[in-house]
Amino acid sequence: CRIGVYMKIKYFKYFWFIVTLGLFVFLMFSVRIKTKTDIRNRIYQQWERHFVVKDGNEAYIKTTNDKDKDIVLSESQSYGMLITVRAAQKGLASQQDFERLYKYYLSHRIEGSQLMSWEQIVQKSSKNVDEHNATDGDLYIAYALIEASKQWPSQKDEYQTQSKAILQDILKYNYNENTGILTVGNWANRDSKYYNLMRTSDALPKQFQSFYEVTKDKKWLSISDKMLSSLETISSQTETGLIPDFIWVDQSGVRNVKPHTISSQFDSTYSYNACRLPYNLTQSNDEKSQRVLSKLLDFFMTQKNIFSNYNLDGNFLDDHQAACFKAPIALAADKDSGYLKLVQQNKIVFMQNLPVNNYYDSAIITLVTMEFF
Repeated sequence: CRIGVYMKIKYFKYFWFIVTLGLFVFLMFSVRIKTKTDIRNRIYQQWERHFVVKDGNEAYIKTTNDKDKDIVLSESQSYGMLITVRAAQKGLASQQDFERLYKYYLSHRIEGSQLMSWEQIVQKSSKNVDEHNATDGDLYIAYALIEASKQWPSQKDEYQTQSKAILQDILKYNYNENTGILTVGNWANRDSKYYNLMRTSDALPKQFQSFYEVTKDKKWLSISDKMLSSLETISSQTETGLIPDFIWVDQSGVRNVKPHTISSQFDSTYSYNACRLPYNLTQSNDEKSQRVLSKLLDFFMTQKNIFSNYNLDGNFLDDHQAACFKAPIALAADKDSGYLKLVQQNKIVFMQNLPVNNYYDSAIITLVTMEFF
């Protein structure tokens, strides 16, 4: 009889232990989910409040904090459109929010094409609009429209039709017929000395696959393969696997550019263009993407901190720890437990308030957050 009572007490304690443990695990999981949601919501709301400027039935993404004028880039507008679609998927934005940004793009296309002016200077009494495009901005606008067509099926035809029109003009004005890769803009035509210049962060394997699925044009698969092959070649030329902002791609092969080739002394380094590559590559399961990405992550695993601007030998040139370098690496590293150190090391950028005095850092953090959380 005593044994029976003892067993009942033992099982009763065991039962409540299991119940308590289960409740603890559930609460911890709930807190983690809530924390991730809070981080995502906070970052999006800060970004939307500080960078989205509504102008009538349009809206644009400003890149400066100048009180007298706003500078808008096709890059900023494209990031804004994609961020807004992702936010809508999380219940943070509406189709009207996206439409405002979309209408601004429509109002600032280069005459005779569907490509967006790469820069607009907006002042109270005037607006200066550049008549050249930047390929990366138009690529992301096209992709944002494809994603919007999935989010709001009622306007699927309109969004996809416009996306196809952009992609057709990218192939018309931003495609190198000799190398089969994308140029940096419509101004880098065959008469330009920059015709064979490639911006490495224009390699967007996931987006190119999406473009093929919508257009059925296999040229997008070819572009993806050739641009990734170019990244793999330049990666193989160093032990670090670091990729420079720009490279030359022509009939003689793939090689790094020299400083001040097009933008700054950092053109030949892993700098503010190339820092987007971990974000680009981690979204694709393509074998070339993963090889280039793994070599990059292996290098950063050897670093105590991640700084901005590295030469290809692995020496950092600036001791500033820019968030736009850290956030994409944290996202890419999260896909493999072997890179947990990089996640722990760099996730602080999501815990802090957005650096609203820095458009680029804020845009990259918000874009990554929409994928990460």
